[in-house]
Amino acid sequence: MQSESRCSTFRLQSSKNKAKIALLAKGKIVLQNNNNSAVRAQSDSSPIVIWLILLSFFFYQFVARSSFPTVLTEKFMEYFQLTATGVGALTSCYYVVYTIMQIPAGIINDRYEMRWVATAVSAISALGVFIFVATSNSYTAGLGQMMIGFGSAFAFSLTLKSIVTWFPAKNVVIMTSFSISIGSLGPVIGGPALSRIVKSFDWRSVLEVFALVGLVIAVLAWMKVRSRKLPASEKSAEISLLESLKIITTSPQLWVLSLFTMMIYSPLSALGDLWGISFIKKAYGVDATTAAFMNNMLYVGFIVGTPSFAALATFWNSYKKPMLLAIISATALFCLILSVEVPVNVAFVIFLFLGFSCGAVLAFPLALEIFPPAIGATVTGFVNMICMMGGVILMSLIGWILDLSWDGAIENDLKVYSLADYRCALSAVLVFLVVGIALALFIRDKSQKN
Repeated sequence: MQSESRCSTFRLQSSKNKAKIALLAKGKIVLQNNNNSAVRAQSDSSPIVIWLILLSFFFYQFVARSSFPTVLTEKFMEYFQLTATGVGALTSCYYVVYTIMQIPAGIINDRYEMRWVATAVSAISALGVFIFVATSNSYTAGLGQMMIGFGSAFAFSLTLKSIVTWFPAKNVVIMTSFSISIGSLGPVIGGPALSRIVKSFDWRSVLEVFALVGLVIAVLAWMKVRSRKLPASEKSAEISLLESLKIITTSPQLWVLSLFTMMIYSPLSALGDLWGISFIKKAYGVDATTAAFMNNMLYVGFIVGTPSFAALATFWNSYKKPMLLAIISATALFCLILSVEVPVNVAFVIFLFLGFSCGAVLAFPLALEIFPPAIGATVTGFVNMICMMGGVILMSLIGWILDLSWDGAIENDLKVYSLADYRCALSAVLVFLVVGIALALFIRDKSQKN
């Protein structure tokens, strides 16, 4: 939500305001968010209902992104007759489209009615799940994954737009971190539940039910989600497409924040979203259900870590300090996972604290503080796009390294990878984390007083 004074701050008109664009790009102008009153609902739906429906879609896409690949990796390999490289490529179909669509999704969310966008993209995601389970052809399944990724690309920025649009500005940071935590419950709940359900039911039948849930979300979005009608004073603060792209792409600070988010999230992209259960089974000799539970400790930690680091940033009056602390901690913990053999109960604790450290995704509220609200969804989409590129790169890279280091072992017509193979492949994540430490040093700290 934008106040009249904030709108006047960011009027980008004529040549006089080009200097402001340059300053924004360099991170030298900080958004002053002075709106301290709640937005009055201007529709027949309460803000809470709108936010909850969009948050449910964010939760839904998180289950599709994380729980299905991790729990069903071996079933995908068997059903579609794929190698590790092939299943990595199949999963990457989601990530490629999801990543490419982040900026376009942000632009669409900034410019079009939330009701239409939310309904369309949730229906597209559900249709993608139907296509995925209706075929035995890996290429057609890849198309289904792309459709799921396309619809899911809108989920996070839609959720944040509902927060910025319908709630007081003072609540944006805590509601953003809370939304990320709730979304992250998707794999925590979905992973173990799916692992148990597929023991009793065919995995394709389970995914068909999941697709129907997506259609229910689409119907609810059509019935209840609304955009707030902007007063004329706020409409004047709208920024053109070219101006918004210029602000975003020429900002060194936004690039640093986005790349840092990619690095801090890389353990979840690699372990949480695909290779975690297979690695845990091999490293600790546990069954699939226990491995899924341990892998979900990453998300349990992430859920707790996200609001915790937001609170720590407020307490320290600094974004940079908690971000630096988190990336160093994540690096140390990942080194333990790769190099030290520990009992299973200790491994649970390590995975929990690794996920907690990955929860320092403070780039999102920091970016919303720096840039004009008129392009908030686009900025969020840019940060999320760069972050998800890590998943696209790591999933395929780890699969390729596994196949490269494979010693030729085969069991039930499937390749069998050794613990050494997994450790070698997952070292790519460690490289990402070390780069993240270097990037954290270049983050410009901003006051939390706004």
